[in-house]
Order: sequence, then C-alpha cells, then structure tokens
Amino acid sequence: MEFDMHQVETHVMEKDLSVVYTIDPCVVEDYINTEEHLLARDKYKVVSIDLQYVGGHPGIDQKVDVARLCVRYHVLIYHYCLATKPCDHFASFLNSPNDNVWGSTKKDSLVELTSAIIDPYYKNMKKDAKKNPASWHKAWMWRLDEAHLKFAAKNVYTCYEMHMRIVNMRECLLPIIDEGSSHQQRSGGKRHKKMIK
Repeated sequence: MEFDMHQVETHVMEKDLSVVYTIDPCVVEDYINTEEHLLARDKYKVVSIDLQYVGGHPGIDQKVDVARLCVRYHVLIYHYCLATKPCDHFASFLNSPNDNVWGSTKKDSLVELTSAIIDPYYKNMKKDAKKNPASWHKAWMWRLDEAHLKFAAKNVYTCYEMHMRIVNMRECLLPIIDEGSSHQQRSGGKRHKKMIK
C-alpha cells in the first residue's frame, strides 16, 4: 500500500475509517496535533494505541515496527521502523499521563471480544487477514499490503470503540459524587474508608 490516506470500512454503514499510513514524522505530528485538538473538548480523552513489535525479547530488546493510534474514526498507522527520522511529538504523546489509553496485548481474545461487544462483522477479522500465518509477522517490517493495513486499522479502531463503550456505560451507571473518587460512601453524614486487606 502507498503511504497516503486510505478508507477502511467498519460495521457502521457509510462510516469508514479515515486511515493515514505514513513514515513521515511531519504527517505524524500533524495527525497528533489534530487529534489533541479534538480531544481537548472531551471529558474522557480516549486514545487507542497498539504497537506491533518485531523479534527480540519483551521488555529487553524488542523494536517497534508499526504503531497504530485511533481517536473516533481517525486512524494513524505509523510505520515506525521505516520512518525517515524520529518524531519527538509522537514519543511525548505516547507518554502523556493525561490521556486514557486503551491498548491491546492479548490478540487472541480481542477478536472474540470485538465480535461480542461491537458487532459480529469483526468475527473473522484476524482469520481473513492471515492468509499465510508463517509470513504474517515478517510482513510488518516492510511496506504494508492491503490485508495488513485493513487489519491494523480495524484492530486499533475496535480497541478504541470497546473502551468508549466502557466509558459510556460507566457514566450511566456511576453517580457523580466527587470527581476525585468513585469509592466514597456516606452514612449519617460520616465518611467510612473501605479497608483494603
């Protein structure tokens, strides 16, 4: 696939994902600035992030191949290992404590959750993409083909969508007592602390 804008269909009729596939740090910076502007109005600043690693040992010498970010229907697929130069804004955005980040590490159960929580449309998302399982992981190191791009976009979007549904349910179920704590109990005007054993 070309480094450019792409459209990837979702389970919602006439609501495609707007996907930016790039290696250019200027494009990444522009995407992040746009999304930060959109998030500024939101009470819960939710960003879905998924990192595709190549080789190595987790936490020791693994390198990021592809980074995926999603806010609403906007997806960034940053082919990090092919980048022309590092993007400092990208690193600071990932390390920002102000965003609710929803990432995935257990890929096997993600498709099942997505199918059950969002829509059965995503049931075969992983199986349809992996035509040749032996070469699937190696392909992340090179320019992505259409199957990898669609899977990457849908994968990071479904993480975002599931987290937003959790946020929406939480707002419906939890009364706002105090913004600082959701575990306050009141009895006769006195507060009781819950003991943790």
